[in-house]
Formats: sequence, structure tokens, C-alpha cells
Amino acid sequence: MILVLEFLHEHALSIDFAMFILIGLVQVIVYPVFREIPSDRFAKWHSRYCNQIGWFVLPLMIAQLLDSASTCFFIADDLSWARLLCVLFAWAVTFLISAPCHRRLAREGKTDAVVDRLIRTNLWRLVAWVGVLIISWLQY
Repeated sequence: MILVLEFLHEHALSIDFAMFILIGLVQVIVYPVFREIPSDRFAKWHSRYCNQIGWFVLPLMIAQLLDSASTCFFIADDLSWARLLCVLFAWAVTFLISAPCHRRLAREGKTDAVVDRLIRTNLWRLVAWVGVLIISWLQY
């Protein structure tokens, strides 16, 4: 396990940059496209998106969580704790706000209010992951 933690720590800046790029693309391209997809095609498209995006997002999120938590354990400086708080905030928004919005879209179909909420609240995640990236860069 130590080797995994060392690998994650050595590559934290790359992982955080990848997460920033991914969430930025979601904010600027993917979620706004939700508005453009016709309602009769939305359910199929949304299902495919949700099933495929997880293969990219979840490994990065898990890597960030493991690295930021282990860095707090081994180093425990203020920047490490700030990074962990940003990661935890992003996780909280993801699983307490974004995931329920996606479940609602899957259940009820395209709803403009839910799409707008996804776009609006994804900004919180984007800000959190910008914070993670900046801290990671400062620690590099």
C-alpha cells in the first residue's frame, strides 16, 4: 500500500490537473449540451454519458482522496489539510447534489430546472478542484 501512496503522491499534480481539465470540460461543454439534446433522445444519451464518465472521474477522485488523506497523515501541514478539505468538498457536492440530479434526470427525463441546477452547482466543484490544483502546484 505504501508504494501506491508514494506513486499517488509523486503524481498528485498530474492527477489534479487531469481532474481540473475533466471537470472544466463538463462545465463548459457537457452540461450545457444537455440543454440542446432533444427530450426524446435525452434518456438514452444521458444514460450513456453517466455510464461512461464514471470510468474517467472515479479513478481520479479516488486517487485524489487517497493522496490528500495520506499526505495529511504523513506531512500534516496547512496546505495538505486545505487540499483535503477541497477534495472532501468536491466529493460532498458530487454525491449529495450532482449524483441526485443525475438520478432524477434518469428517472424523470430531461428537466430544464435540473439541468440548470447541475450547471450551477458544478461551478462549486470546479472551484474546489481549482483549489486542489493550486495547492498541489504550490506543494510541488
